[in-house]
Amino acid sequence: MGRWLWLGVVVVLAGCPQDITRTPVPQEDVLVVGRLAAVSERAQEPGVFDLTVRLTVPESLKGVMRKEGRPIPEAEKEMTAKVKVDSNSVCIVDGEAGELSRLRVGQEVVVVPVPGSCAMLGDKELLADAAEVYEFRSYQVRALPKSLEAIPTWVTERNDPAKVNSSGKEVSPIPVAGGRVLYFSAGLLLPLLEGQPLRGPIRPGMSEGGKLLPWAAQGGVRPYRTAFLNGSWTPPQPLLFPELAPEASVRVTWVAQDESALLAELRLPEKPPALVQSTRDAKGQWGPLVPVPEAQGKPSGDGQRFGRALQALVWTVYEYDSSDLYLKMAEGPGQPLEPRINTRNTEWAPRVGPNTTLYFCRGDRQLLFANKTIQEVRLPGTLRVPLSEAAPSPDGSLLFFRIPRFTAGEPDWDIAVAQRRGEGWGPAVRLDDFRPQ
Repeated sequence: MGRWLWLGVVVVLAGCPQDITRTPVPQEDVLVVGRLAAVSERAQEPGVFDLTVRLTVPESLKGVMRKEGRPIPEAEKEMTAKVKVDSNSVCIVDGEAGELSRLRVGQEVVVVPVPGSCAMLGDKELLADAAEVYEFRSYQVRALPKSLEAIPTWVTERNDPAKVNSSGKEVSPIPVAGGRVLYFSAGLLLPLLEGQPLRGPIRPGMSEGGKLLPWAAQGGVRPYRTAFLNGSWTPPQPLLFPELAPEASVRVTWVAQDESALLAELRLPEKPPALVQSTRDAKGQWGPLVPVPEAQGKPSGDGQRFGRALQALVWTVYEYDSSDLYLKMAEGPGQPLEPRINTRNTEWAPRVGPNTTLYFCRGDRQLLFANKTIQEVRLPGTLRVPLSEAAPSPDGSLLFFRIPRFTAGEPDWDIAVAQRRGEGWGPAVRLDDFRPQ
């Protein structure tokens, strides 16, 4: 039942230092669990907020504890937490990231602190910086699904295979035709609770004879194509490759603008990932997936061709429990990209934009390398909205990416798009609701 949350509550309520000085005393990081008492923006720091949280065990957890015969801890004195929320924090309500204004005073919340930020001020006030702020029901879905009396409909009931986004996972958007055609990869998610079915719609190409194919049953993905026609997006259709093993997971990462060739990351059980390619014949059929010669020798994937005659290649190399980006121009061997791009963190998902700008991910952050500088790609709003695998349309007016719904285990990824707005981007619109001009 989320024992680490239980222990965190007990530490906060019963294990606080008894030194009552007004100097903050660092302490082990704990979850901040309680009822939101106040929200205020700092007068001298616009966009930085302080949350006052009255620490208590949530009512819904008390019911579970009573059923299980667990004692419910009670604080000897009322304790509060003062939590700093800034532009790096994520606020999750109904499973989606957004603005702090969606929280209500009196609502039960959980704050996941930035590592190393917790401290006690006196014996009644906990200080912390917020990495994530959840309304409590969203936190239950994310970390304590067994404590839910009923699973919210947004977790399991988006199961229309004619739509792009669903209760399963949709990743790696690759736009062509000015953003009116989209390739993406889709699969199923593990159930929230044991004994339940996999989450997501059974799309064409996922099953045969009423039985899931191995790649779908094992949580893999395969590529699909949709196009905007007659005012809506067409039902996604699978890309079929001859001689492909039924257990193979395939994620398309680049498609030529005339849709005659593609690159993909191929993953097979017990084998390293491989960057592969395919071309389409005059009848529109895709050929076998074969290794990309330039990327052989190391576990590779996530590649894009670009430049004159598409002779340049950028891709991801996976090794030493990390990943870096490699580049090969028309002449010469492939080489790691410069240290401003490749770091000790994981770099992945390179996508080439107009004027040879490079979108890529570092850990869970979406970055852009342009004009010899690296910057984070952000959506409008005071707080951070996580996004990844950003891929621009050829003219740079649209940005396609994936955004999460925060569910247990692997998040439920959806495809979204934003329109260029000045030097930045407009709000995210989930693909099924987006209408290209």
